[in-house]
Amino acid sequence: MIYYDTHAHYNDEKFNGIVEKTLNDCMSVGVKYINNIGYNLESSRCAVELSNEYKECYAVIGIHPSDVGKCTVDEIEELYKNFNNGKIVAIGEIGLDYYWVKDNKEEQKKLFIEQIELANKLKLPIVVHSRDASLDTYLILKEHPAKYGTLLHCFSPTEDLVRLVIENNYTVAFGGNITYNRAKSFQKYMDMLPASQIVIETDAPYLPPVPLRGTINTSKNLPIILEKLAEYKHMDVDELSKIVYRNSLEFFNIKE
Repeated sequence: MIYYDTHAHYNDEKFNGIVEKTLNDCMSVGVKYINNIGYNLESSRCAVELSNEYKECYAVIGIHPSDVGKCTVDEIEELYKNFNNGKIVAIGEIGLDYYWVKDNKEEQKKLFIEQIELANKLKLPIVVHSRDASLDTYLILKEHPAKYGTLLHCFSPTEDLVRLVIENNYTVAFGGNITYNRAKSFQKYMDMLPASQIVIETDAPYLPPVPLRGTINTSKNLPIILEKLAEYKHMDVDELSKIVYRNSLEFFNIKE
C-alpha cells in the first residue's frame, strides 16, 4: 500500500538531527508523500526548506490560531512569493482554537478570514484547525468559503461540521485520535461521511495512535490509522487505502 501523510510536523524541534533517518523509516512502510505544516512564519519557512531538501515532502504555510499576533498574513504571503518552489500546496494550519485561549476570539476569527482570503488569492486550498470552536468554524467557512478546497484537520465530527462537510464537499483528515476510546462516539458520523471525502494524517510528532501512546508519532504509523479507519467505515483496508491516497493527490493537486 502507498500512503500520503497529509499533516505532519517534521519542522518540529523533536525531529532535530533525525529528519532524514525518520523519513527513510517512513518510506520503508510505503509512505510516498508528506505535507509539513506550518503554524507561524518560522515553521512555515522550515516546511518550505524541507520540501526543497526532500522529494517526498511538500509544504503548507500559515498561522495557527494560537499564534495570533506573532506574525502577519502579509509575511506569509511574502514567504510564498519569495520562496515558492512549486511545492507549497496549501495555506494552513489556520482556523480557531478556544481550548487554550478564549479571550481573543475576535482576533482569531479575523486572522482565519484573512488567511482564507490569501488562499483564494493564491489559488490554494486551506487546511483548517478547529478545537472547541465548531460553530464559529462552521459560520466562518459558510460565510467566507475557500474557493480551492477545504480540509478539516484532525477531524472531530459534530452535527454542524459534518453537515458543512457534506453540503460543501469538503475533505476531512483522520489521524491517531480515531484509535482513542473517546472516538467510539464518531461511529454515526463515520457512517455519514463518504470515503471520497476522507484522507489520513499523523500530526507527527503528536497524537500517536494506540498502542503507541507516549511515543513520538511519525508517518510510519499511517498503517495503524488506516486499519482503524477501515474498521469504522466497514471497508476493505486495501480498497480504502487507494481511495484516501487518490483523494490526497487530488486535493493538493499533486501530479504523479
